[in-house]
Amino acid sequence: MAKKLDEPQERGDFFKSLGTLFAGFVANRVEDAVTGLGPKLLRPPGALDEFEFLTKCTRCDRCMRACPENAILLAAPSAGLALKTPYIDPRSVPCFLCTTLPCIPACDDGALVWPTLKMAGGSGLEGPRAVRMGTARVKPGQCVTWGTLEREARACRICVDRCPYPEEAIRIAPPAEGETQGHPLVEADVCTGCGLCVFACPAEPTAIVVEPRRG
Repeated sequence: MAKKLDEPQERGDFFKSLGTLFAGFVANRVEDAVTGLGPKLLRPPGALDEFEFLTKCTRCDRCMRACPENAILLAAPSAGLALKTPYIDPRSVPCFLCTTLPCIPACDDGALVWPTLKMAGGSGLEGPRAVRMGTARVKPGQCVTWGTLEREARACRICVDRCPYPEEAIRIAPPAEGETQGHPLVEADVCTGCGLCVFACPAEPTAIVVEPRRG
């Protein structure tokens, strides 16, 4: 049975506990340092948490070659320790969430794993619907559904129409009082981070981006 903090401890137990705490602190600092060195990259479907992904990915390129849409790129030297690791630039080519997610079985190193997700109430998802690469975020200053000094607000739902799960992951919310147009609203709990909305957005620069998952 574990001892309470106010119970007397042997000297060896004390230093063992202290060592465990210190090791955990150092491990967290190392992880933060490693994952914080490079840019935030949007990883392919099924990627492990960033630190574990970086330690398991052998830069073999097999996931890139398995992607039928050529959506997977390799990180440039500017990515630091993430050099030559796979990532996706949705403005160039998004992830199309293939039914079988062929990039995952192509990874023999276990850096990409078949997605599963526990939902509230005990139900579960797996496969493309369970992918959580990141979360889309709308930029009001760029989205044409918001008016600016240079332009009037106009209706647009291209991001919704191109989403693999329209009206679930993203929808057009009703206009607020005094507004003429509704705006895109992302449901973070459902969004896969595939970037199809980013690819389709007519605004330049794009009015919607995907924030990569880091943990």
